[in-house]
Amino acid sequence: MLGFIFGNDDAQPLRLELRDGSASAHTNPTSVPDRLLLAMQPIFQIRHPALAFPSMMRAQDDLLSETSTSNPRTWAIMQLKHSRALYDWYCVNAGEMQPKVIDADDIMNDPAAVRQLCIETGLDPDAIQYKWEVRHMDHPIHSRMLSTIYASTGIIKGLDARSLDIEAEKVKWKAEWGEEESEGMAKLVYNAMPDYEYLLSRRVRSASK
Repeated sequence: MLGFIFGNDDAQPLRLELRDGSASAHTNPTSVPDRLLLAMQPIFQIRHPALAFPSMMRAQDDLLSETSTSNPRTWAIMQLKHSRALYDWYCVNAGEMQPKVIDADDIMNDPAAVRQLCIETGLDPDAIQYKWEVRHMDHPIHSRMLSTIYASTGIIKGLDARSLDIEAEKVKWKAEWGEEESEGMAKLVYNAMPDYEYLLSRRVRSASK
């Protein structure tokens, strides 16, 4: 991520090591050792960038200073190239533990797809929760980033990307943030769409689809 922000500097990439002191291979695009990543079942949750990125922008507005689509911190986070790179790495290196992708629209509208995800990853599909209690979190960052789910008692319908028009969303962004920021947000969204569509095409689907 830092290399993505600062580009052609000479700093060595950050590499985390396991506590047991053994040599750790780092062929993946993160700072985490391969051995640790390969000990996990990878699941990538994705959401249409025209919904995910503005939501992230609003959260940053509330928590951080100098939030703008031109801020390197913002455009380093609001893209999917790193997720795609990690997904591809898993496809090559994970063996039988192949990565799975679930789209937010399917979580909201297709319980069978969520159930299929559980079956394919060895989770108990009968343990899926669709209802929960309202929660309160004192930590300001956790509270803001999880505000919608904490304030809800179940999956909220109507927040999916079906029939979404990016240009129509851009009009809303202009009203909310002004012309310059709406243009910046649109650029981020359009740049991320090829990676989103790539991951979307590989998502888990219900057995009937």
